[in-house]
Amino acid sequence: MCTTIQIDYEGGTVLGRNMDWDMEVDYHILYLPADYEYGRDLYGNPLKSRYRMLGMCFRKMNPLKDGVNEHGLMGCTNMFLQMNLYSAKVSPGKINLSALDFFNYALANYRTCRELAADLPNLHISKRDHQGNKVISPDFHYYFSDASGDTLLIEPQNQELKALPNPYRVMTNSPSLDHHARALEKTFQKNGREFHPAKDLPGGYDPVSRFIKAYYLNQHIADAKTCTQALENAYSILEALKIPEAFTKTRYDYTFTRYISAYDATSRLLTVRSHMNPRVYALRLDDLAHLKDRTFIPVPRQLTLDCLFPQDSVTPSDLTSQ
Repeated sequence: MCTTIQIDYEGGTVLGRNMDWDMEVDYHILYLPADYEYGRDLYGNPLKSRYRMLGMCFRKMNPLKDGVNEHGLMGCTNMFLQMNLYSAKVSPGKINLSALDFFNYALANYRTCRELAADLPNLHISKRDHQGNKVISPDFHYYFSDASGDTLLIEPQNQELKALPNPYRVMTNSPSLDHHARALEKTFQKNGREFHPAKDLPGGYDPVSRFIKAYYLNQHIADAKTCTQALENAYSILEALKIPEAFTKTRYDYTFTRYISAYDATSRLLTVRSHMNPRVYALRLDDLAHLKDRTFIPVPRQLTLDCLFPQDSVTPSDLTSQ
């Protein structure tokens, strides 16, 4: 369960997402330099990055969940549970990848959504390698946008990757985009009366409900003129769509929003905040250009209170001891 939105401003675009997960997970910011081997294809050949990448990862592992590259191509992965998504065998003559490595491959090799869409027929996702062994290939679909404001939704359909235009500037999870579009149309039909968002917007946290709410909020929030305003809009909307802790029980733990991230394509900027710490942290890809190795950067999660007086910040335990 995740929600992704794209917000344009004058001369740029921001991509933000809620990372909703159903168990405790250790996440970090990850920087990957150019010419770094981040994985292997399904023939065992090394996958190396042409471009530098910055994004969020789980358990200090290379697959990024969301990120941006040095040319401003940015995107994210969301769960997309469907039947018969991927082939069970490799396709000779194509680049064969697991779904886990596809997102990194895209950021590592393409500068724009158009480049990625044009090369998509040459890419193949399989859940088995060339020897027939099972590989980790999660049920994902992918959202990309770039510095020009172009957007691209990639859905696996009948064991092929399909590039879809996404005029809604929103992505959640299953079902398919056309199903979400029909739900939008049904929700916003006035049926002879004025639409009342406080009553008529769905209140659930399921993917269709979140898609509708994300679209509505994105359409009606004040237009952003600057990157800062676009980031403010992104965090405002995603905060409204955040799944609170201890709300949705699973067999593992609780599903809730572990972090919120937002990227700016023009400045190659990553911003992120944890579910417990509302402070937003920022890091530019260009500031890390001097690094030659893979680098992990932790995201502070503990709540910190900024007191107006005195100047120093304090923690909740500091307050109770006073």
